[in-house]
Amino acid sequence: MYDIDFNIKGQLQLHVRKFLLYPEFWISEENLVGIVLDWQQKKFTNENVADIPEEKGLYCFVVKPEVPNFFETKYLFYIGQTKRTLRIRYGEYLSDQRGVGKPRNKIYEMLNLYRNNIYFYYAKIANADIIEENEEKLLNTFMPAINTKIPKARILPELKNIYE
Repeated sequence: MYDIDFNIKGQLQLHVRKFLLYPEFWISEENLVGIVLDWQQKKFTNENVADIPEEKGLYCFVVKPEVPNFFETKYLFYIGQTKRTLRIRYGEYLSDQRGVGKPRNKIYEMLNLYRNNIYFYYAKIANADIIEENEEKLLNTFMPAINTKIPKARILPELKNIYE
């Protein structure tokens, strides 16, 4: 007898994600970040907040499945920037994870569905004047589905609502 458990199907569909993997954006001169970024990572937990620097910069949320006997696999979900401190921003995301503050459904979902496998990557940038410009370049390179404001998508009609 053929049967489908629709509860399981619903759970599985909750984890289906889309990614734009477009090599031309990866090598585009206009998307290249012109500074050296020293990326660090911390598992996104309450316990790691004190390890996050009190400096401004760029950050990303990356899901890393921990599969035994397999190579490291990573999924870039979100790119952001802060001109305050990375630690303050990290703390705000911990609040988002608890559902405190302004509701941001995509962020809440990402932080909770993958709570055991999500990492906070960050790169300190001393010069606040170049933070936003470099965030935009990374957004235009990768176009993460969780980000709602991607500069290139505002210009090119082919990119508008690409994940919907």
